[in-house]
Amino acid sequence: MNKKDKQQLLEFLSEQLKLSKISVLAEFSGLSVKETEEFRREMKKHSSRVLVVKNTLMKMALQARSLDEATKFMEGPNLLIWTDKGDEAEVVKEILKFSKSSGKLKIKFGLLNNAFLPVEQIEKLGSLPSKKTLQAMVIGGIKAPLSNIVYNVKYPIIRMIMILRTFSDKKEKENG
Repeated sequence: MNKKDKQQLLEFLSEQLKLSKISVLAEFSGLSVKETEEFRREMKKHSSRVLVVKNTLMKMALQARSLDEATKFMEGPNLLIWTDKGDEAEVVKEILKFSKSSGKLKIKFGLLNNAFLPVEQIEKLGSLPSKKTLQAMVIGGIKAPLSNIVYNVKYPIIRMIMILRTFSDKKEKENG
């Protein structure tokens, strides 16, 4: 790789780190090409990208973003997984799932909106429900009191109609 290509790749990495919602760096030693391609396909389903990165270029990209605390993790073969469109929690869940199933992917750190995340916080993020689930929970929480109000207003009227209908049916039988 010549100097110009390295410079372009460095600019690309810096730009992707800047634009991404979440980025995760993981070591992939022992991962076969087939497993790597399978992982890439799974991550693509979550609007994520996977790239094998050179440690020196990644270190320079991190330093350019003032993320010096992350540079100490730049050893061994590393994958950068990032998304600028997908749900952060879903992406992390998929990475953790693959990591546990293969046993060959070791998460080193993450960047959430350009803030450094250690492995423990990434695992916590992976245990959160997805955005869609959280949105549904909020909407359900808003909707529940409104539904209760509607029920409490409607129920006495319905009960009154049922009593009148029962009374009317009873009168019809008596008058027969």
